[in-house]
Amino acid sequence: MDNKDKLILALDTSDIEEISSILNDVSPPLNIVKIGPIAFLPNSEKIIEIIHSKNLSVMFDFKFFDIPNTIKNSLRFLFEINTKIFTIHSLSGPEAIKTVSEELLTLEQELGIPKPEMFAVTILTSFDKNQLKSIGLEENIDENVLRLVELSIKSGVDGVVCSGEEIELIKRNFGDSVKILVPGVRMEHRNDDQKRIITPKEALSKGADYIVLGRALTEEPDKKKRINDIIKSL
Repeated sequence: MDNKDKLILALDTSDIEEISSILNDVSPPLNIVKIGPIAFLPNSEKIIEIIHSKNLSVMFDFKFFDIPNTIKNSLRFLFEINTKIFTIHSLSGPEAIKTVSEELLTLEQELGIPKPEMFAVTILTSFDKNQLKSIGLEENIDENVLRLVELSIKSGVDGVVCSGEEIELIKRNFGDSVKILVPGVRMEHRNDDQKRIITPKEALSKGADYIVLGRALTEEPDKKKRINDIIKSL
């Protein structure tokens, strides 16, 4: 896979004009965009129309966390919007993940469209050990991540979402049995709401399969130059 195809652009704004402008600047070369509640809920039809017009693939980042049947009955839509990756929370449990995995295969056969890859979210990159403790998870971040990754692999996910700090931990324990997607990527380290971050080059060198670019790209005045500089840095 070409390095540029490992980069995912996060569209974390509700302003549809801004979204359109950002995509005009960075696509090409970027081919995958992440849409979550901020961008999607106010603009569902328009944003899909723009993404389709540019022939882009979607990372649908709603981190499904519900009873198995509810998630199962939400999946058909993903096939309609050219979804390459979608996220489910690993804490939704083995039954939900297995149910979703089976339904994806059923829909792939029925619709004749390749199924999207299911990536399980482990511990959010905004969490640190104090926040884990506040919700009753007494183990440290690494122990929780390993437990949730193992559960997710056994239940049928294609990949996991984790911070850059956990890439080597997951590779060491699970090898290539699962793909790794890393959000919270920055071109430099700084203080903000992401506690556990990494640069694009660091993430790929450690073994990440996909990395998500958000503010590291979208806050730049010259986005074309920034994305070209990022690709060159890889």
